[in-house]
Amino acid sequence: MLLMRLIPTKKPTPQNPYSFQERFQTIQRIAIIYPEKPEWLRIARYALQRMYNLPEQFEYLLLVPKDSERSELNIQHVYEEMNYAPNSEIRVDIQSKIVGFNPDILLQLEPDPGSRLVKLIGELNISLKIGFGDEKSDLNVIYSQSESGFYEKNILNLIALLEMK
Repeated sequence: MLLMRLIPTKKPTPQNPYSFQERFQTIQRIAIIYPEKPEWLRIARYALQRMYNLPEQFEYLLLVPKDSERSELNIQHVYEEMNYAPNSEIRVDIQSKIVGFNPDILLQLEPDPGSRLVKLIGELNISLKIGFGDEKSDLNVIYSQSESGFYEKNILNLIALLEMK
């Protein structure tokens, strides 16, 4: 009688461990979904000044709420209007603008994304998505915004990832 013992095989250790620093080396274009509500938008604009002043020269696609102020920035950028609860027709239009820009990274700064915004983000073929949401958000790095949390601090932590370059 032959006895075989099944021992789970150990997964091989990858030769090159995952490194955010290496991944950020190739970033040239950044798409940013600004928050919709004016109080969050004001904080995001203030906090993002730190990123816009980095020595690296990124190109930006800034998706902002309809009729919001579009400040002049001393960076390469394009403003586009954002719909935070897009139906399928509007979602395709927003996706085509984002895909046409061909970003290396998406920063989703809406602190409480609805299901339609989450669906839009999930359908985007961008290898690195960072921002606010939950486990359904299809983000690589997820920040959660509690009512007692400091939104500005969360954005600055997010920007600190880019400074690892």
